[in-house]
Amino acid sequence: MNSPNHAQVLFVESYPQVIAGQQRTLLSLLSQWDSKLADAVVMTPGGGVYVDKLRSLEHLVWEFPQPARLGRYGGAIYDDGLVGKLRNGTQGVAYLRQLRKALQDKDVRAVFCNDMRGLLTVGVAARSLGIPVMIWDKLDKPHGWLDRIELPLVNRVAIISEAVLSKFSSRQCQRYRDKISLVPNGADLTRFDGVPADRARFEISSDQIAIGLVGTVCHRKAQDRVLKILPQLLQTLPNAVVLIAGSWTDSEEDRQYFEGLPFRDHPQVRFLGQRSDIPTLMQSLDIFVLASRYEGMGQVTAEAMACWLPVVGARAGGIPEVVVDGETGLIFDGDSPDHLLECLVRLGSAADLRKQMGNKGRLRVEREYNRPVQMQKICKLLEDLVH
Repeated sequence: MNSPNHAQVLFVESYPQVIAGQQRTLLSLLSQWDSKLADAVVMTPGGGVYVDKLRSLEHLVWEFPQPARLGRYGGAIYDDGLVGKLRNGTQGVAYLRQLRKALQDKDVRAVFCNDMRGLLTVGVAARSLGIPVMIWDKLDKPHGWLDRIELPLVNRVAIISEAVLSKFSSRQCQRYRDKISLVPNGADLTRFDGVPADRARFEISSDQIAIGLVGTVCHRKAQDRVLKILPQLLQTLPNAVVLIAGSWTDSEEDRQYFEGLPFRDHPQVRFLGQRSDIPTLMQSLDIFVLASRYEGMGQVTAEAMACWLPVVGARAGGIPEVVVDGETGLIFDGDSPDHLLECLVRLGSAADLRKQMGNKGRLRVEREYNRPVQMQKICKLLEDLVH
């Protein structure tokens, strides 16, 4: 464990109540941080399963509670009306004062924000004290005025794909080009290598074509796109089975989305819930699908490719930057059910093509999306800020 009295780099994580892709990425980053200049300290707004995980790995954690309105989970805070925004602003100003005082009492050399909420709170307080701030931006969905202040606010922006860069204006990209670095996320090959398939665990028979989706069940991840074409898919591939791993947040919007999914009770559709055995699931599939409406990069696509799976991905965000259409998988037009159906039928009907694309996908991940290599790039950028 690092010494709490040494100079520190704060790694800010705003959602310690879950362990999803964002949180696992930060764990990988922390595992690569080996700087002699400063210790790594993870700053969170409270406890949760992620804090428990961090401490079990002997990482230093600094819990600094947020006001109730600012601490709401997910994007609810961005959807508030005028009165709500005024209340948020009042609480935010008081919270920034508290953060400034707390940061002044510590030897913080740089702040890494793992999400936008961390930037708007800890990042703003740090910059007001002259402490350099970095964010690794993983979202391609435009956020209006938030996008306009991000580049001026930080000292360094790492973006996960060219698609993320497109949400900024060309004028800003030109003006702040020296701040921007392209660093895609990647797959931790050690997490998937050596893990055997276990189709029996997921009740997949040897003659079935297993089509898998992994991710939060929500409108953004677009599981509905696959389920809507289920009848047509089964007409051509009667042995297809769709497995959906992931749960939904506590939001009413996500609950309604799940309840409104078509054919969710079909016997050839299986909701697996939140899983800790994703590597085993991946190795047991025949085709992986990422149908997202918005996706900064689609880290799970790299993970699927690490398991020698062909990927059918939507033409959205950074997905086409990872999946090479016709080589490591197939890209479909998100608003075209017929195109998605065509891609699934093409792969589902051709075992040799699945194997060929899966092999090429694995090589691409090894070459371009090896997670430890990508994390080392982020550590180098952050260490330059510490200097």
